[in-house]
Amino acid sequence: MPPGTTSRRRLLRWVGATGGASVAGCTGDSGGDGGTELVATLAADVKNYDPTLANDTTSRKAFGLVYEPLLSVDFDGQVRPTLATSVDQRGDLTWRLSLREGVTFHDGSDFTASDVVATFERYEGTPRESDVFLWYDDATVVDDHTLDVTLSDPYAPFEKSLGGVPIVPEAAASDDVDLSAEPVGTGPYAFDAHEPDRLFRLTRADGHWYDGAGDAPEQPPIETLTFRIIVEGPSQVAALQAGDVDLANNPPADSVADLRSDDTITVSDRLAGGFEMLVFPLDSVPFSNREVRKGIARLVPREEIVDSVYGGIGRPAYAPISPLLDDYTSESFQAAMRDQHQGHDPERARELLESGFADLDVSPPYETTIVTNETPERVRWAQLVRDSLNRTGFFDVSLDQFEWNTYISRVLAGDSHRSDSMMALGWTGGWDPDSFVRNLFYSGQTTPSCCNAAHYASDEVDRLLDEALATYDPGERRALYEDAQRRIVADAPVAFVRFNKRIDAVRSAAVEGFRTYPLDTGEFTAIYAPWAGAYTTTGGE
Repeated sequence: MPPGTTSRRRLLRWVGATGGASVAGCTGDSGGDGGTELVATLAADVKNYDPTLANDTTSRKAFGLVYEPLLSVDFDGQVRPTLATSVDQRGDLTWRLSLREGVTFHDGSDFTASDVVATFERYEGTPRESDVFLWYDDATVVDDHTLDVTLSDPYAPFEKSLGGVPIVPEAAASDDVDLSAEPVGTGPYAFDAHEPDRLFRLTRADGHWYDGAGDAPEQPPIETLTFRIIVEGPSQVAALQAGDVDLANNPPADSVADLRSDDTITVSDRLAGGFEMLVFPLDSVPFSNREVRKGIARLVPREEIVDSVYGGIGRPAYAPISPLLDDYTSESFQAAMRDQHQGHDPERARELLESGFADLDVSPPYETTIVTNETPERVRWAQLVRDSLNRTGFFDVSLDQFEWNTYISRVLAGDSHRSDSMMALGWTGGWDPDSFVRNLFYSGQTTPSCCNAAHYASDEVDRLLDEALATYDPGERRALYEDAQRRIVADAPVAFVRFNKRIDAVRSAAVEGFRTYPLDTGEFTAIYAPWAGAYTTTGGE
């Protein structure tokens, strides 16, 4: 399968919060197994336990400590051995994987090369097919702990991509192990219980392979992890301050200042791999006109959004690749995109809008909407954009707010590019630059197959992205991605708004050692990641 070809891919990256009633419970010193317990929040329920089917961020972060990949990516973006002890490139298309010995799954079966092959091949035809089949062609088992993987094409991010493929038992391929009923992995925690819309619980697994030879203790200090489903951000904060939970994930921006001033709470943050954007329906007038789109992009008050909506948390965004990947973007590059195309400039915006409306023979004001879900910060920045557009006299913009499932169905519909509505969306990339651009701007990734909601298509951008994906030299890859970004920003299929920060808040007396992971799906990595020397203890440990 050539680069860029996919069936459906990574809808988990659409960032937002679901609606519903919030639930808070009590935490104590003992969990379900009589040992130490940590209680954290989730902003939505866990939908699926099977890695080939789980397209939502919440499910993947919840089962991230149950499954393990061959390689993992640490807090600074470095690849670390996990179930594989080494991965050696033997040619443009061939890699040898040496596997860790003495590893068992939670069902007691031994981990071997056959499990890896079965894991790869069961992705075919699933919603997350391209997690593997964007690069996978075949695999040959050399022995129980060695295999050779053949790629379909040269694929530069192969090692980091392995970090997104949780390994499951071979029996899952034949349905002898039903992962939709219970997750079964090799990780430090095993599944214990799930009460829908209330809690998801893990307990420390017996016989994990780590021997304590590194910086982490031989076993996770925390025996029970209870994730309470608390949808509303303010309710999460209230539960944290009341001592009902120990860790609140990504609290609302407007609560962060108060949490920082609370001596009983510790707030940590990291620049994240996500951004907010305003997506244009490119097949609909007047958004089909590039000057109109660029005019709107010049009206987005990014600095005001960061300051007033997010309390100064985050950075204005002018191009898609996050500064988290500083090898592939820079402050000077972002500044150039700001000055040339997307910086806030109402006077220049008016010139562009006048020209675009005249070319289209459209009489202002044009009535349109901005579609958003109910995430408060997203609603607020969409309101600021609406007000900025309405002040020009060229638009009469209103907001359409939808609950999460309705919103996702609408923006990922195959006809979203023909709507008369702009879309306020979020995206979470990964540790490779391709994850920030291909799914959103490659012509083969248009909705409903994936996430190019604007249906942007550029032969030259496609060529650059394909070439970058197949180029192993980092310097050459950077040049290709910069060229692709320049073309995307100049065409303005979206207006970039803000690069996110990941924020976690913990009870200072109850949680020690927790670190914020930059990517949403890895939020609870620091609970216990011996491959990264990271672990968390409860107070007094």
